[in-house]
Amino acid sequence: MVSTTKSKTFTIPLIMGKNVISARAISEKKYESPYDNITIYYQGQQATSDLHLVSIGINQYLNSSYNLNYAVADAKAIVNKFKQNSSNIFDKVYVYEIYDQSAKKSTIVNKLKEIASVSDPEDLFIFFYAGHGVMTESNKDFYLALTDVTQLYGREELLKAKGLSAEELKILISGISAQKQMIILDACQSGGAVETFASRGAAEEKAIVQLARSSGTVLLASTGSEQFATEFAELGHGVFTYALLKGLSGDADGGSMDKKITVKELEAYLNDQIPALTQKYKGSMQFPRSWAVGQDFPLVIVK
Repeated sequence: MVSTTKSKTFTIPLIMGKNVISARAISEKKYESPYDNITIYYQGQQATSDLHLVSIGINQYLNSSYNLNYAVADAKAIVNKFKQNSSNIFDKVYVYEIYDQSAKKSTIVNKLKEIASVSDPEDLFIFFYAGHGVMTESNKDFYLALTDVTQLYGREELLKAKGLSAEELKILISGISAQKQMIILDACQSGGAVETFASRGAAEEKAIVQLARSSGTVLLASTGSEQFATEFAELGHGVFTYALLKGLSGDADGGSMDKKITVKELEAYLNDQIPALTQKYKGSMQFPRSWAVGQDFPLVIVK
């Protein structure tokens, strides 16, 4: 048997301090080697870190039967929270708000491409979405149903044209050089239109995890099966975002109580709080989904 050796050169941007580079080999027959890690400590010019926050909320759909009550309030509250509590962590905070009729595929795609052209490896990128989320019937792809999606089920060609798929989102954010990335999806399903979320959960969870793994991000997602599973008048927000805001306000500060809310602290807090909140207001528990790669990092400072 003749063996051949192939090599490939990559240029990898380094951040200040510790950099862990992982690589593995894949043969032509798709056999995969274990990961090999190299740690590099870079002491170059001190770099500043910026936050790029995309916040999308959709209350008003072209098909008004899909309208929501608190998605825009959720998205605006997330913006305010990061503006108030992240200035001591980041040199600059760039906010890109997209609401209701503006939340179309072309607008979001162009905005993500714009961020890709200006972001640096030291930066943090956050993508927040509150609105409808849909799994296709044929191949179980996950889509963000944007404002001009007029039918959530039964017209997959419309969903592909007007919605934003997890695969498309993965490709777009992979072009953003920020080494710390977080996607937050508060995406509910339309109540009673199709099977409940419970019967779709495994497929949707798989799509979300694949998105996070392939893009090297932290991903937090709600699991609302219908509109009323995530929106409560008593809270003034979707239950997922309500818990998210409480966590970022200080309730998620655990361990040493150092006034910093990190990704891992927020993830643990949501996993504890959302089942309790949904049981309290709905009568049955709802469990969030999350997936994370890499090291923990701070999001906000509690004031």
